[in-house]
Amino acid sequence: MAEVQLPTLEAELTCAVCLDLFRQPVTAPCGHNFCRDCLAQFWAGDRRRLLGFTCPQCRAHFPERPDLHPNRVLCAVVEEFERGRAKHQPPEPPPAPELSVPCDACPAGGAGAAAVQTCLTCLASFCSQHLEPHRQSPAFRSHNLSAPLSDLAQRRCPQHSNLLEFYCRPHRRCICASCLLEHRGCDTQNMEEARKRQVEDLKAQQKDMQFQIIQMQHHLELVQYQKQHLTDSSEKQRSSLSSEFNNMKSLIEKEEKIATNLIEEEENRANSQIVAVLDQVSTQLTKLKEYKEQLDSVLAHTGSMVFWKNIAELPVIPLDMGTPPEPIELDSRKMELIGKVVSTLKQALVRQLRCSLQQRMQQLEQAEKAKSRPSPSQNPKLDAGYPPDPVEPSSANDPELSETTNSPEGKQVRKKKNKSNPSPDQTQRLAADNIQGQKKPKPKQPPNPIKAPAPPKEGDSRLPLNTKAISQTRQELMQYNSRVTFDHRTAHKKLVIADRYTTLSVADQPQSYPDLPERFFNCSQVLGLQSFTNGRHYWEVNNDGSSFWAIGIAYSGMDRRGSRSRLGRNLLSWCVESFGQKLSFWHGDQETVLSVQRPRVVGVFLDFEAGIVAFYSVTNAIVLLFGFKTVFQGRVHPAFWLSSSGTKLTLVQ
Repeated sequence: MAEVQLPTLEAELTCAVCLDLFRQPVTAPCGHNFCRDCLAQFWAGDRRRLLGFTCPQCRAHFPERPDLHPNRVLCAVVEEFERGRAKHQPPEPPPAPELSVPCDACPAGGAGAAAVQTCLTCLASFCSQHLEPHRQSPAFRSHNLSAPLSDLAQRRCPQHSNLLEFYCRPHRRCICASCLLEHRGCDTQNMEEARKRQVEDLKAQQKDMQFQIIQMQHHLELVQYQKQHLTDSSEKQRSSLSSEFNNMKSLIEKEEKIATNLIEEEENRANSQIVAVLDQVSTQLTKLKEYKEQLDSVLAHTGSMVFWKNIAELPVIPLDMGTPPEPIELDSRKMELIGKVVSTLKQALVRQLRCSLQQRMQQLEQAEKAKSRPSPSQNPKLDAGYPPDPVEPSSANDPELSETTNSPEGKQVRKKKNKSNPSPDQTQRLAADNIQGQKKPKPKQPPNPIKAPAPPKEGDSRLPLNTKAISQTRQELMQYNSRVTFDHRTAHKKLVIADRYTTLSVADQPQSYPDLPERFFNCSQVLGLQSFTNGRHYWEVNNDGSSFWAIGIAYSGMDRRGSRSRLGRNLLSWCVESFGQKLSFWHGDQETVLSVQRPRVVGVFLDFEAGIVAFYSVTNAIVLLFGFKTVFQGRVHPAFWLSSSGTKLTLVQ
């Protein structure tokens, strides 16, 4: 049975590096066993620098060189296996008979006997008969006899005809005793010793070649992995670039379609006017022809009383009917603006594409490096990607701006007239810059500027502003999620609250709510039941695709009656409002148009201590709609406005 199991056991006791039985076996952390010297050599030199500490068999990587301890159990098994193999090893077969070496003393051409020994002194082989003188005569006793050699002629020095007995390592050649004089300064050895040394060197090279093969296999796998990784990365990048360019093409095509539709609308308007004028002119022409026929008939009977009768029956025709109509043309100003918008877009593209892609890459890299270097003049809020603060004046020295404060009573307001609100194009550019976190100058006159809070002094209970702590991802914002419900005591009588105070809709008829001082009287609005005086809070509202709604925050002391009780039309409330196709931010009766797509779900983030409020469009990824900073000095409630029957707001719980 042992004989059957020996081959299987030998395979298990073989080192994967030297392919021989284990010598001082050690175990790697991955569980594989190797000879101690084999594993040490595998982790030596350039191999460690290129591959690190890896298992030669399973390629497992170790961050540091493992501490290897001898596997004494395995070592004992190997020794026992070698003893068992020696017992059961079959006897070695007899050596194969070699070709007989002819006797050099036998006559040539005859059937000479085979040589039994070779004299290395005489450099000849002799049979038993001709070897007798070497055995009997004292003159040949000093001769060196050996087994018959078939390559005796090759052992002769071609220069001195002596036996080659030495090996010169520098010249890598066999030499005779006479050649030693020429190789006095060389490293020479006896041929037998040199043979043993050379065999050891070749075995070491053989083992090193095995290591080199394993190393090259590792390198091959590494290069193949890198090739596949490069292919996958480049394919992914190409796909991403293709998608980006397709998006840009779609945007340009959409812009072209919009511009074309505007021209077609103007053309249809002009055509409608022309058709109306054509109908009018045709009617007038028909009347004139009929009147002419009547005149011809009257003039044919001028000699009788019928003439005067016909004169009385003639209709009254205005004499200015032949006046040419007013010219109808396309709205030249509208056509000019469309052309300018398209030309501006083209110029922007031309400016970008004027430089090569490589030059733009270098410029972008330099800008990113310059941006990464900290500067004392940097605004930390802009660096964090937060929008420009609309509550701070763009310049402290601006003569047309005066300081105001935002108090619940609204006692101090701006002392000078407001400037016009930014145009939709400017708002769109500012919103894009805010979302991308680019540093742009703030608008010269933001809506309803309010004096920013002073830096906290020592001992101040307010927390310092830290805009970097405000996340731009929904997952991080949800950690401040606060449950918000509608307060039925403040709801306008046309509003219906359902689903445990989380759904708001507009009714066709007023509801029979009791008259309370907290209830809104003029505007269909409602406050949240919850109020906040500290901390960070976040809530989301689904408008269900409605077009007329407003979502914001308000002080509890805002008016409940009058035109200034509507959200954003006073200094005590802020809101993002959707009115038809227009999306705006309102505060202090000042409007900022937001040129972004109308959101379906709006997220509101409030940091009471920092005085920061941000409105987000919540989809798969949130998009910042608008943000501002102020100083809260009272209790703040979520606030909502809803108009038009059939619309609905739902608080996302």
